[in-house]
Amino acid sequence: MTRFKERDLIALAESLAGSRETDPSVKIGIGDDCAVLQPESQKDLVVTTDCLAEGIHFDLSYFKPYELGSKSAAVNLSDIAAMGGMPKWALVAISSPPYASKYFLKEFLKGLIDQLAEAGAVLIGGDSVSSAGPFNITVTLVGEVGRDRYLTRSMARPGDLLFCSGYLGEASLGLRWLQKFGRKYRPGLKQTIKRLILRHLVPAPRLELGRALAASGLVRCAIDVSDGPATDVAHICAQSSVKAVIYERAVPISRASKRIAAFLGIDSLDAALRGGEDFELIWTARPEYMQQISKIAAKTCSKAFAIGRIEEGKGVWLEGNSGCLEEISFKGYEHDI
Repeated sequence: MTRFKERDLIALAESLAGSRETDPSVKIGIGDDCAVLQPESQKDLVVTTDCLAEGIHFDLSYFKPYELGSKSAAVNLSDIAAMGGMPKWALVAISSPPYASKYFLKEFLKGLIDQLAEAGAVLIGGDSVSSAGPFNITVTLVGEVGRDRYLTRSMARPGDLLFCSGYLGEASLGLRWLQKFGRKYRPGLKQTIKRLILRHLVPAPRLELGRALAASGLVRCAIDVSDGPATDVAHICAQSSVKAVIYERAVPISRASKRIAAFLGIDSLDAALRGGEDFELIWTARPEYMQQISKIAAKTCSKAFAIGRIEEGKGVWLEGNSGCLEEISFKGYEHDI
């Protein structure tokens, strides 16, 4: 198997990224000790980083390298979306095992760079090392947001409504299918399964929505759904010192999710609340802004689902259809370190 020398991989990344040609704010990009950037004045910077580890976050038995590159960018882009920012500059560090061929690394970089480009960002540098395995990826992403217009987890207030930008649980059900059957379909279920699998493999960050919510001035608190609302909303509650009540009847679950959950013998509500990786946005706002927020969301995605309320207190609680409350704080996905 032919492999890249480090200098050849850097040259390939530079040719694919073209950061200095496509973004005038990049004064020096890939190839030097550091990148040199010129941020816009009157903007705040938002910075995020994510690690993806083979065997924990992805399985190469069903991930194509292009998809893996795309998702590596998407998980970071979703963080920028949750802050209401515009992604600008990315760095990637990879730990590359012997089985990562030239083809694999080239396709991975193409997926990463194409996803960044679609969002308006460029790759400006990074690092690579050889290893015995597994394949590990770290992406750092820098974005810009209007001065003091960023969204944060700490601004939820009692009396706010809790909103979500789309269906929940599809990505986790897609993952469960992949883990059980790989990329094999069942007669009569192909399109349904394909939809859920793609939600896991190539998520679509809600960047336009995040920027619109931040620019509106009606929303100051948001988070992206990476670990499931049971955990992600718990972060809002902890940072804002409030309690959240999610209505069981209002949790947005698609017919595709219900169909595949039934096939797999999984509770679709449990998948929606605890599964994670949908990369939708969850945010809070005053009830009187509901009509305006619905119009903003309609311009950027399907709908703003009102899924609950914010109260005084602590933790995340599920209000069942019978009215009973069950605490679900931090019962989504969480890493053991």
